[in-house]
Amino acid sequence: MTDYRLKYVDLLKDILSEASSFSSIKNDIDDKNKAFFNMLFMTTFRQLTFVKEEILPLFVKKKISKKQDILQYILYLGIVELLFLDTPSYAVINSYVEIAKTKTDKFGANFVNAVLRNVARQKDKLLNNRKSKYFSKEFLKILRQDYSAQEIKDMEEFVNIEPMLDLTFKPDIKPKFTDYIKLDFDTIRLSSNIKVTELDGFGDGDFWVQDASSSMAVKCLSDDLTNKNVLDLCAAPGGKTAQLLSRGAKVSAVDISQDRIDILKKNIKRLNLEKNLNIECVDALCYESKDKFDIILVDAPCSATGTFRRHPEILHTKTIDDVKKMSQIQEKILDKATSLLKNNGIIIYATCSLSKAEGEVQIRKFLNKYKDFNIKEINIAGTSLMKTKEGFL
Repeated sequence: MTDYRLKYVDLLKDILSEASSFSSIKNDIDDKNKAFFNMLFMTTFRQLTFVKEEILPLFVKKKISKKQDILQYILYLGIVELLFLDTPSYAVINSYVEIAKTKTDKFGANFVNAVLRNVARQKDKLLNNRKSKYFSKEFLKILRQDYSAQEIKDMEEFVNIEPMLDLTFKPDIKPKFTDYIKLDFDTIRLSSNIKVTELDGFGDGDFWVQDASSSMAVKCLSDDLTNKNVLDLCAAPGGKTAQLLSRGAKVSAVDISQDRIDILKKNIKRLNLEKNLNIECVDALCYESKDKFDIILVDAPCSATGTFRRHPEILHTKTIDDVKKMSQIQEKILDKATSLLKNNGIIIYATCSLSKAEGEVQIRKFLNKYKDFNIKEINIAGTSLMKTKEGFL
């Protein structure tokens, strides 16, 4: 296992420095080790604030030099495994000491050994005296711009709740399996440990993976979409694209990333929904069309702060500067959308950000700029408690 952990230390550094994404990295982990990798990394991201702010200051009195900064990532994983996983303490300590020897020197190995032994000895005391929750200081800065202390506390309660697996089915197709929860949003929910590819109907293209909340954007469109010309900006990986196509729309799907476009194509092919679909790999701001669209879905790039339960690394990588940067891009994409829309057309604006600068505030700015647009109130069964006073979700 030491060899795997050696690799995992580098991967953790890459993720937290945003050199790589957790989503892309975990796809490259072999099946034999994937369960352990997911458990270790998801737990590390969830517990990292506690480790950094409460545990390490007790045992590390001097700042780790930049030259040996890999030691902090070794300690993050080692401490998390000691405190929260079932691996025997001696095995954890030995493994990470060996990694420190490989990555640094004898001093680094002795340092890791001392810290981890102290943590192991005081495990119960450290856990019982815990004060901090899960949000990092930077993440809290983002939330405090828009939410009260109680609202933030309520959000934090969700960090350790494992997200379920939601599936969207094509219209008029029923699940061929049992033991699922039917939601109000034409979505079903299953346990997260189910292998999607092994579900009956996967190979037939009956359904696709899509969080219930993500599916609501297209469900805002209560009208018949048959033969409607729809532009799906920032479309990949294609869950909303599939919804539009399955309801009979003619869709132009645009995304800036070729890798994500490849995923979209693969997903749509499995679903047998290629008809009426045109795909272009292009920056949304550079997209041109001689035809105007009845509907434009702006699935805006954003800070993704609302996905922290499924992607807890976000708790440690996103800053207020990210929110500002994304809100500027979103504004430009909305400007672009107005130039591509037919008269009396509809723009759907969707993000997975908790920041109002990327949501409510963004749309208020848009309405002040474009006086000929107005809000079409969202009416989806079962969502009344989710509505804002403006009629947003």
